[in-house]
Amino acid sequence: MTFDAKEFRNALGCFATGITVVTAKNANDEPLGVTINSFSSVSLDPPLVLFSLARVGGHCQEFMISGKFAVNILTPAQRQLSDRFSMARDNRFEGIDFHLGENGCPVFEGSLSVFECETHAVHDAGDHSVFICRVTNVVVGEEDQALLFHKGQYHTF
Repeated sequence: MTFDAKEFRNALGCFATGITVVTAKNANDEPLGVTINSFSSVSLDPPLVLFSLARVGGHCQEFMISGKFAVNILTPAQRQLSDRFSMARDNRFEGIDFHLGENGCPVFEGSLSVFECETHAVHDAGDHSVFICRVTNVVVGEEDQALLFHKGQYHTF
């Protein structure tokens, strides 16, 4: 390898990504959520999307057990959700308005769009697990601007 981890991370940061908060429920029926920018479409037929989670921390094991998720695509007005769900804290949902979607996972009002889904497959990939999910419901919001992340900073489009 002719590059180090910092160079690799900086190069990845050149790719602008949307920001999502993926939510689920744990075995005790408590809401889980984590900010993720590694989200992508996979297939239209069947409808599949993917996201990845670090296997250490980030509730990866709890997400595997849950098997149901809501991928909330954030708008600029929801930046505080991105910040909140990217930090370690005991109760990320305290004081946050949400409702439960069709699959029982937390959904944030005002999201650009929401993909409710269930596990199709999970693959180990280095220090992450890649969740490939079958979409069971889609909600398209009223907003038209996306919250983006590029070179370590938030942007809008």
